[in-house]
Amino acid sequence: MPDPQKSTFDRFLRPILASRFLTISALIHLLLVFLIGGAVLFPRYAEPPDFQSTGDSSVSTDTMSEPPPPAPSANLPPTSTANSTSAPPPMAAPALVAMSTLNPTATSFSVPMPVVAPPTIGKDFSAAAPADTGASNVQLPGAMSGRPGGGGGNGTGEKYGETPPAEQAVLRALRWLQSQQQTDGTWSDGHWKAGFTGLALLCFLGHGETPGHSAEFSVVVTNAINALVAEGTAHQGCLSFDNGFGNTDTAYGHAIATYALCEAYTMTKDARLEPIVRQAVDIICKAQRSDGGWAYSYNTGPDDPKAKRDPIKSDTSVSGWQIQALKAAHLTGLPGMEDEVHPVLMKSMQNLNRVLNPQDGTYGYRKAGDSWDKSKRVHYLTGVGVLAKMFFYGRIDREMRAGFKDIMSTDLSYTAPTCSLYAWYYDTQACFQAQGSEWEWWNSRFQNLLISQQSGDGSWPPCGGSEPSGWGQNPSGEGPIYRTTLCCLMLEVFYRYLPTTQEDSLSNSNVEGL
Repeated sequence: MPDPQKSTFDRFLRPILASRFLTISALIHLLLVFLIGGAVLFPRYAEPPDFQSTGDSSVSTDTMSEPPPPAPSANLPPTSTANSTSAPPPMAAPALVAMSTLNPTATSFSVPMPVVAPPTIGKDFSAAAPADTGASNVQLPGAMSGRPGGGGGNGTGEKYGETPPAEQAVLRALRWLQSQQQTDGTWSDGHWKAGFTGLALLCFLGHGETPGHSAEFSVVVTNAINALVAEGTAHQGCLSFDNGFGNTDTAYGHAIATYALCEAYTMTKDARLEPIVRQAVDIICKAQRSDGGWAYSYNTGPDDPKAKRDPIKSDTSVSGWQIQALKAAHLTGLPGMEDEVHPVLMKSMQNLNRVLNPQDGTYGYRKAGDSWDKSKRVHYLTGVGVLAKMFFYGRIDREMRAGFKDIMSTDLSYTAPTCSLYAWYYDTQACFQAQGSEWEWWNSRFQNLLISQQSGDGSWPPCGGSEPSGWGQNPSGEGPIYRTTLCCLMLEVFYRYLPTTQEDSLSNSNVEGL
């Protein structure tokens, strides 16, 4: 019988102590089974890390809460080749965001593709595939650095007072001009083809549109440039589209086309353009008259004081376009170009001084004070002289100030007999270059006026003034092209050529001895 004096614990412990060696052996075997079994079973339920560190070894892997996306190269869509006629504009590299998943086959990427407009509808261009000229990598000179670049905008227009409706009006004008381009890449089918092709191309370039880098206008710009290159190649740099300069107006056309081709070279550095630019500029330089001006048909013969009509040959209107073309040539940066154009530009200032009326700051047509019918502003050329001197000197002197006062002496009206889009084209640029009160006065009037007069299709209707060859009042033919190009260039003034300072003026040349 159990001893009633002993506790239950003592009675339980006595047999265990009696067989203590057996008990210890059992405990040791249980411990060994637990350790060996754990070593075998644990790897099956504890996954290894699902990444391998290939980066900075100093970064602790304990802080990574999710694996990085798998390599994207195998899953990216192929490069788009849907539109072979126009290369897409340069875009910032899109961010590739992977879907978070451990299944690599389910990974997808969202890659936004640029929208590329088709070529001009209804045109059968033979050179519809623009070459990638690398224009997006071209460093523009300071004067041209405000251009939007394919319409992207860089804030320059807003800085100088451009309104959103003005930019929308420019785009409508460019689209209308695009619709008017001939199948050979030109505008107009008359002897003014060179002039209107140059003016239209200047509108597109002024907006920053270049071949291969314009989403909407690449084809139209490419074919316009190709047309000028073909003409210049066939005629040793002559861009008149008229077999030389026999026609009285061809000096205008050649200068305007040269102006546009120089800008095209500056904005693209297309090597095809260089020899044509050099030849075309050389023609202008050699056509300068002894008094520093230029004449119709590039006539370099002596003046005839006894002639009943046009005794003096140099023409301020013709000269204005030559000076603009040489300014654009100067900005190309071509080796030796500055040496050629600087002395010619300097001499052109002498001719402007010859036609200047110091009493009121106006510039005459062929001599001081001979502006035709000043009451109607026909051949009103004060803006020509003031703008040319602003480009050359980069400052305003007393005589220029008087010229600005004369420019601002009349209110602007599109339907009045005093409307002269030709004069306004120069006046707009001159006032913009001057800035200050002159620009404030002009911008408060011209911008809204032009926007309000634009037709629904993007062109400009006949105006009230009498323009050369009836272009201001002609509702068809070359009239709409004339009005639309000038109005478009005026509305691009906010970024086409930034205000010229004395430091970057054309007179601040590095040519020795000048």
